[in-house]
Amino acid sequence: MSTDNNLAIRVQGGLGMISLDRTSHLNALTLPMIQGIEAQLEQWREDAAVQAILINSNSPKAFCAGGDIRYLYDSYQAGNTQYQDFFATEYRMLSNIRNFPKTVMVMLDGYVLGGGFGLAQACHIKISSEKSRFAMPETAIGFFPDVGATHFLSRLDDVGVYMALTGEQISSSDALYLDLIDYHVPSARFAELEAALIAAPLLNPIEIRKIISSFITHPAESELQKRIEQINAHFSYATLDDIEHSLAQAGTGPDQEWAQKMLAILRQRPVMAKQVSLKLQQVGQNLSLEKSMQLERNLQDVWMQQGDFIEGVRALIVDKDKNPQWQTDNTAFEKVLETLWPVWNTQPLEQIS
Repeated sequence: MSTDNNLAIRVQGGLGMISLDRTSHLNALTLPMIQGIEAQLEQWREDAAVQAILINSNSPKAFCAGGDIRYLYDSYQAGNTQYQDFFATEYRMLSNIRNFPKTVMVMLDGYVLGGGFGLAQACHIKISSEKSRFAMPETAIGFFPDVGATHFLSRLDDVGVYMALTGEQISSSDALYLDLIDYHVPSARFAELEAALIAAPLLNPIEIRKIISSFITHPAESELQKRIEQINAHFSYATLDDIEHSLAQAGTGPDQEWAQKMLAILRQRPVMAKQVSLKLQQVGQNLSLEKSMQLERNLQDVWMQQGDFIEGVRALIVDKDKNPQWQTDNTAFEKVLETLWPVWNTQPLEQIS
């Protein structure tokens, strides 16, 4: 059953299925899509006929390319609070998925970016094909990795810092190596796996995992795993200056070529987005998921006023001049830290400003 909120909803066997169906926009999440997912889960919560949930995509290119950032931009420019409603509803939806009493699976086939990455991480069982590409690319638009990335990326230590700052994409092989997904299933067998889940008389977690296990294959070797020593060497430093200095001083050969590429990427990103993204990864290691999400929500609201998000979206999405005028004055960054202080209490403010 298709709906008017870019979701396709159906129940087959004991499986309730929610398919993201905004293919023209790579399933970028709108507020009606988020509200629709939330409402459908609530409808199925007490429905005994629905034993488990599957979230997937009708797009051949993407699971979800993130949130609808043009909507957030337009809301802010119009002077209304719809962008705040978007964030609040999105975070409530993510919490509802994580705490849902029935197993929520997600099948990932294509781009899994930003808000789509956060949606996938909230699900209980994550299945990906070889076609998937994962990233938190927010610093490119003057924002910071949110939707729980303060928690799930910080658990990756230096790799999380690398992903948060650069926004570089990783493969499904890399995601499996990092435990960001649970299973690797070939894209060509997704329909077969879905049919097996529909046909199953019982869909509890044990039976679901048994079914999935009969479809898994070993993916290609993780390229990120091969480069882990380089990532650790350059992205383990406590300050942004030291990270960039380390990349600039890289030795000869392949390490130098890769380091120069990463340095060039970082130099394109706004200072405030990089600084805050780094701090979030550092403090996130000591915060619960709930505290991390609260911290992000507080930061989202103040960021629209004081961060570089509006300018980033203007330059890259609206006017498309690709010439963002990022802030260079650190005063705004200091105000952001002061605003965050009520929940950012792992160490004295002067030590992280």
